[in-house]
Amino acid sequence: MDFVKNTNGGFTLGGKPFRFVGANVYELANLESGITRKIIEDSAEAGFTVLRFWLFENRPVKEQIKRLNEICDAVNPYGIKLIISLADKWGYLQYYKIDEDWYREGYQSNYLNYVKALTGEFAQRDEIMIWELINEPETDNFNVFYDFAKAASEEIKKVNENHLLSVGTVGGVGDKFGSYLSVFNKKNFRKLYSLKSLDAVSLHDYSYDSGVFERLDILYRFKGELKKAERYSKFGSSIEKPFAGLDGYFLKKEKLLRFPLTLRWLWNIYNNRDVGFARSIGKPVYIGEIGFKNIPGRDRAKIMDLDIASKFKCGIDGIMLWSFESQGWNKDGHDYGFKLGEGFEEVVKKWNI
Repeated sequence: MDFVKNTNGGFTLGGKPFRFVGANVYELANLESGITRKIIEDSAEAGFTVLRFWLFENRPVKEQIKRLNEICDAVNPYGIKLIISLADKWGYLQYYKIDEDWYREGYQSNYLNYVKALTGEFAQRDEIMIWELINEPETDNFNVFYDFAKAASEEIKKVNENHLLSVGTVGGVGDKFGSYLSVFNKKNFRKLYSLKSLDAVSLHDYSYDSGVFERLDILYRFKGELKKAERYSKFGSSIEKPFAGLDGYFLKKEKLLRFPLTLRWLWNIYNNRDVGFARSIGKPVYIGEIGFKNIPGRDRAKIMDLDIASKFKCGIDGIMLWSFESQGWNKDGHDYGFKLGEGFEEVVKKWNI
């Protein structure tokens, strides 16, 4: 069997360094088997070597085991590895929503048995690379969340020592582990990933195109306050145009603009700090989600190429693009989605050689 491992702080496969550019196909396990296979075929054609998707508790565990076996069988001929997120803070595609009480004790009744059964069943399948405890967690009470992450990861390790474990955190200045100012304080992030039962550090990065107003748009959409969300969306779009012109100027010079005091600039600084921390504790670091908007007239493939180059140069071990809208699925509502034939394939294959 050929499992992806953490060797001296980096991913390895078959005893060799394993650096990757993969894709998020978040709906993969929630579609008809025929569509799932076609998405996997499209992913292989595009050159992706890793796929990330959500396998939250929204069906009986026996059904989820059957679906995941089908996915493992389908990716095996292509050598594609899998990153699987086991829950979602927002409750999308799962039976329950997550709050402080859930982190304190609720997970023991509606999560823990499910993930132990699932991860234990697949302990011998080397198609699986990483299990993520939860996608993009946030909490007002970090200590309660830390206790959950410690207990859940240690229980999973009892039934599955072959696969890597992570949390699906945003990193950068995106994690809220306490007060709203906690996004600028990395103490809790570092305490979390110092857990021996966690093997890899997760970051998400939408900083190239994401401003404060888009973050507010997303927040209020999840809260169901659509009028507020739309207001922030329109305002954010109105201030994107001047920056698009500057970006175009720098792209012609084969450079990426990271203007001081912008979210893009700040996020990059904090990402670099997170990478340095991961290196200091001997754990690989990957970007579980990264997005570049599809704006008319923009050379998105060049932006991807330059940004991937800069991420690998600073020590990132793997990058997962958001979101591969194959076969009309895995839709993204903020123009980050991409499809076959849009020019990104050459970039992916270049970095996956």
